[in-house]
Amino acid sequence: MDSEQAERPPIDIAVGILVDARQRLLIAQRRPGTPGAGFWEFPGGKREGDEPMADCLARELGEEIGVRDCVARPLIRFSHSKGERPVRLHVSRIDDWQGDVAGLEGQQLAWVSREALRDYRLLPATDVILNAFDLPARYAITPAHSATDTDSWWRSFRTLLSSGSMMLRLRDQGLDDAAYERLAADVVEAAHAHGVRVLVDRSVDLCRAVGADGLHWPVARLIDKGRPDDLDPAGLVAVSAHTHSDLAMAARRGADFAVLSPVAATTTHPGAAPLGWDGWAAA
Repeated sequence: MDSEQAERPPIDIAVGILVDARQRLLIAQRRPGTPGAGFWEFPGGKREGDEPMADCLARELGEEIGVRDCVARPLIRFSHSKGERPVRLHVSRIDDWQGDVAGLEGQQLAWVSREALRDYRLLPATDVILNAFDLPARYAITPAHSATDTDSWWRSFRTLLSSGSMMLRLRDQGLDDAAYERLAADVVEAAHAHGVRVLVDRSVDLCRAVGADGLHWPVARLIDKGRPDDLDPAGLVAVSAHTHSDLAMAARRGADFAVLSPVAATTTHPGAAPLGWDGWAAA
């Protein structure tokens, strides 16, 4: 790719994941004669001029599948290469809309459960979208077990597990690896009984030994080591980030998601300058 092509701005595409009352997702099949013909994707399309992406999404969904007044919640924005020009996808989840869904451009549509999507030939970028879709709305971080009364810690932990859908990080830098592994094994067993996934702060070997669902590392560790090749393919890698450059590097190094902090002063990061909500949003 020459320098002129490399400097071309990305093509912005709005994508909508419609989710019905049965928690099925709407996918559309690309028509014969179009790029990627036969593949399935989530509905959406290219931005026109400098229109706001929310307007682009509303227009494309109206033109393609006949829905309007969509209540869209931003899910993920990411870029990938497509031919000679990069593409930037702006993906939203939509649980409420008006109108009857129909393939207005002659495309085949299907309502499919999340599990059944594996039976469809999806565009490659869909994997990134689904990874974001599968993340719960809440990510809980445990207080240090080593600094708390054990019985009190476990009572609070069990209350947390019963409070609804989430994923959690077992954070305790005060424990050595052996003690952390023993605690993690008990936490994973209890959490999995409630359908809650657990990320651990330590090595891939420890993650595998206790049956955890992935890793949570400082961004510097991910930058240094990269995404572990020996992590289970379904395993997640999360990072703690503190700046915009941290977020960008985490994305390049293969993180599935990042936690950006601190917004306000905290006891866990006493020397860190708080971002504030404006700084957090700008990052």
